[in-house]
Amino acid sequence: MAALSVLFAVPAYAHDATLGGSKWCFGKNRIQAAIELGASLFPEIKGIKEGGYDLRSLSDEQLKRLTAETIEPYIAGRLSVSVNEKVLPVKVTKVVLEGSLWRIWLSVGDVSFSKPENRVKIEYKLLFEETNNAHINIAYMYQSEAEADALQKVFDYTHPVAQHSFESNARVWELLIKGAANDPAAASGQAGPTRNVNSGGTGQRGMRGVAAPAGNSAAAMTAARKATDSLPANSPKVVAASGAIAAPEITGEITPSRKISDATADDKRQSAGQGDRLVLHGGVEKSIWASISEFIALGVKHILIGYDHIAFLLALIVIGLSVREVLKIITAFTVAHSITLLLAAMQVVRLNSRLVETVIALSICYVALENLFKKEVRYRWLLTFGFGLIHGFGFASVLQDFIVGKSNLVVSVLSFNIGVEIGQMMIFLALLPILHLLKSTRQFSTVTAGASVAIFVLGFSWLIERVFSLKLLSF
Repeated sequence: MAALSVLFAVPAYAHDATLGGSKWCFGKNRIQAAIELGASLFPEIKGIKEGGYDLRSLSDEQLKRLTAETIEPYIAGRLSVSVNEKVLPVKVTKVVLEGSLWRIWLSVGDVSFSKPENRVKIEYKLLFEETNNAHINIAYMYQSEAEADALQKVFDYTHPVAQHSFESNARVWELLIKGAANDPAAASGQAGPTRNVNSGGTGQRGMRGVAAPAGNSAAAMTAARKATDSLPANSPKVVAASGAIAAPEITGEITPSRKISDATADDKRQSAGQGDRLVLHGGVEKSIWASISEFIALGVKHILIGYDHIAFLLALIVIGLSVREVLKIITAFTVAHSITLLLAAMQVVRLNSRLVETVIALSICYVALENLFKKEVRYRWLLTFGFGLIHGFGFASVLQDFIVGKSNLVVSVLSFNIGVEIGQMMIFLALLPILHLLKSTRQFSTVTAGASVAIFVLGFSWLIERVFSLKLLSF
């Protein structure tokens, strides 16, 4: 078993090494986007390691060369955007490192939403090959005419109008968008019937365009002011064809994490004469339960493809524990997860992700050795609680950089944790009957020893892998 583990071992990707995010902003004649990848996922892009780039000390000139020689061809071959069946060129405008997050900024120009209903198709094929199809990208859609720094403020301080998760089996996001020039409701100043924003994957959010009546009458301007007064002061606004402000009615809390200067670039990016301005007509607002169910499913999938966690769970129960002991372990693990997930989600405590991953690998080795050299294992639930705190930080690190809004972060992380626990229960329920059947045989001690050796070999290989790439610790 140990030999097979070495021969057929697959990489156990760090928790933040398979998850990414992207934000897509739709304007009247263009689409802009920022693909966000963590510090351990960005180097997996094909061509970065082969090019010998040291991402920790890139000069401006090296970054430009990396962008031109590696990132641009990579994006061109793995990302496609089409509007009404017409494939549009995707341009990489810049690549920046902010903290531990790499952002690849994209621009799609010459976009036309001239038809009554416009079909947008985004096909995303990044990093699936490099991660054995484990990569997931949480994508959000926004509406604004913002540019440059103002666009980042839109991403930071407003809620998205649609959401989708790009996965190996859900690589296409399809949206049905209606142009404002062809909208009778927008022309009359009344809200028309709601229409679904059709998402090709899980997660749909709604948005309704609220436009002032056409003309320059006092009533028109009053209606425009009323439409915008209910929005936060820093909320992005778009100018309609008549020159009156059309305020997108976006439900959801806007929670700035830092103060925005009053001197923004809003005036520069808001111009009149946008007769064919894009209007997104939303259907039913995405309920909180839909969002919760989406992240529960994400948590289940994460634990089922998290080979290091499966190894840890197997090491805990391979000695043939009773159902009562297993229930104590599950409870201890759940409580530990909840504590550290909340602390990390609220950014009360934040550990270096590489340190967390290293300790997780160490926990696998320790439990396997305990199985081999301890004649009697007691208080395993207490050991599980201690290591569960670290594993909880690992789960929290998956989502922190890729979820919009602080309140949304807490709900999403807790929902994700519930999914992890469901996946964990699935593993326990699948393994326990087999182990109890084997426990009745004379060879059970041999099975336990063999399985523990195999688990130790896997855990030790992951430990070496993570230690050698260990960076300076930060708390």
